[in-house]
Formats: sequence, structure tokens, C-alpha cells
Amino acid sequence: MELKYNRRQFIRTSMGSVAAATLAGPILHAETSKNTEPRGAGGLISGSFITCFHPNVWDMQYSDATLLWKAENWRALIQDMHDIGMDTIIWANTAFWGRPLFPGYEKSVGLPLTMGCIDPLRTVAEKADRLNMKVFYGMGLRGRVSQVRDYNRLQKPWPDNWFRWNTALAKALVDRYGSHKSFAGLYNPYEIDFHDHHFELYEKLIKGYLRPSIGKVPLLISPGNLGNAPNPDKLIRDMERIDIDILAPQDLGGRYQDNDQSIRSAHKNAEALKRFAQPLKNIGVTLWSNIETFDFESTPDGRNALIAGPIERIARQIEIQSPHVEKLITWIYPGVMNRHTELVNIGHPSTDKLYNDYVAYLKERKIKN
Repeated sequence: MELKYNRRQFIRTSMGSVAAATLAGPILHAETSKNTEPRGAGGLISGSFITCFHPNVWDMQYSDATLLWKAENWRALIQDMHDIGMDTIIWANTAFWGRPLFPGYEKSVGLPLTMGCIDPLRTVAEKADRLNMKVFYGMGLRGRVSQVRDYNRLQKPWPDNWFRWNTALAKALVDRYGSHKSFAGLYNPYEIDFHDHHFELYEKLIKGYLRPSIGKVPLLISPGNLGNAPNPDKLIRDMERIDIDILAPQDLGGRYQDNDQSIRSAHKNAEALKRFAQPLKNIGVTLWSNIETFDFESTPDGRNALIAGPIERIARQIEIQSPHVEKLITWIYPGVMNRHTELVNIGHPSTDKLYNDYVAYLKERKIKN
């Protein structure tokens, strides 16, 4: 099945910018005036990744319950995201170590994992359809060409079966979910860091395999901090080579124990976002920013678990980057900033606090404006 999209038309009409969107849900039903017209992303996080798995299983250890979730749990999660102004969902993973999270493609993709919900992707798509939300589907996670850590820095030679499997997964996702009103495109979980061999790999994967199979289905990537690009003078030429539609660099604001360092990282990303916004727009690439809302908690074995970051830091990350992009997304709402309910039963206790703090931030911002 081949879906054809006009890149600029899709981004303009289907995703738009937060400035043009109506923020739905009870929390944001406040009076507005001409003075509330937002700039850039409007100071709001309007999208988030969701996941059943994380590349580092220790990171999301407070969210393991998602593996057992039923359909009603997933529907409750998406409703909560919608109610605080989120209109975009990004599945970080639709397969794990080559095993899909949905049935029906055993011969081309692999035997699906057994979970509490037989097809959480379908459940989320149907809920998003009703709420007028958009969904991107991640092409893997810990499976073939989809994570840096899997492949010895992804240097050549690259086995063709990597590309064949990712293409089979992409085709399955478009075939199974592409007819949903909420379908927005595909997300490549392979987090490039703007090095030459990353661009070369992306070019081969996208131009050599994906585009001939799935056509102009929009592609989203979320690499590292844009300010860390080693060759900024050739960045636009490299971005044009890889033929993606949306670039959402990570601000890396959750990686540091020191909040000042986190803010410096957000500033570094913002400076690059400002520099490259127009050149990227000129080649048809929409620019978002991926704000890290998490913090780390040490575990007994020396690894870290993701917990909620402080709202004071997150508010600064939002303010610094919002003017320079069309949209702010986050890693990650479920397990880091969701409210705790009977159905959404995941996350460290700090998660519930961040949810309430963020709701207060939204209300305060509406009042001030």
C-alpha cells in the first residue's frame, strides 16, 4: 500500500502549529483575547512520546505496568494527554527486538509480543480519531536499524536485512493504521547525532528503501541537541539529503543533575533552532523541539530510573525554545508527567506532582495573558 502526501500541505493542514490550534479539554477552557495569540509553539507542550518499552529497561522501570494494560488503560492515558492540550502522540516503539506490538504481520515483520492489550496501537489510534489527535508510529525500537546502541556505532558495512526489516515494518504500519483519521506519519527511533555516517545511513534507509515502498508518508526524527551538530555549515545540505519532514531535536535538558547545566543545554538547542528554522523551512522541513521533562533517580545497582523533573526547570526549557519552533513535544508524558489514576497507574510519586504543577503552569499562563 502506498500513500502519497504533499509534505508542506500535510504539515500545514493536518499538524499545523500550536498558534493555529484550538487547545481542547477542560483544563484549558479559559477565556482568550487578542493578547493571547502565542508566538512559535505558544509556550505549551502539545505532544508526547508514549511507549511500552524503552531502549534502557531501567529508565522506565516505574512504567512497566503498560505491558499489562488493557484497552481502557490506553484510552484513559490518551484522554488525559488531550485534556492538558496535547494533540500529538508519538509511539516510540511499535516493535521490540524485532517483535511487533501488533498482530497480523508474522511472516513479514515477526511474531507479536503477548501483552495485556492485543493491539494497543489500534486502541490508541481509535481514541485519537475521536479526539482529533494525530499519531506517529515508531519504526521499531531495539530492532534492526532503529537504535544507535545496537549496531557498534552504526559504521559500515550495513547488512541489507536491517533495511529490509525496517521497510517491512513501515509498510505494515501504513497498511494497518494509515487509513485512520489520526494517522500522521512514521517516526524513526534511531537517534542520529548529525555525524556524516549517520546521514549516509539515513539516506540509504529512507531514499533507498522507505520512499520506494511507502511513498511520501511524513517522516519524523528526534535526534540529539541541534547545537551539538559537528558540521553546522553543511547541516542543511545533509538534511536535504535524508528527505525527512519533521525534525524535533532533543534539548537534553533531563540528562543533568544540575539544573543550571540543563538550562544551558536548552539554550544551546534554542540558539541552533533559531539559526536553522528558516533554512530548514526552505527545504520543506518543519522544526519542533523535544523537551526532556524527566530527572534521574539512582537505583541500588547503580543505574538510573526516570522520574519527574522540577517544574521550575521545565518551564524555563519551554520558554527558551518555544519561540523558535512550531511545536514542543516531550519525552515523556506516560511515566514521567502523567497524573495518577486508577487506570493510569504508572510513574514515580513525583509524576503526579509534575502533572499538577504543569496544570498550574498552564492556568497561570492563561491568566497572565
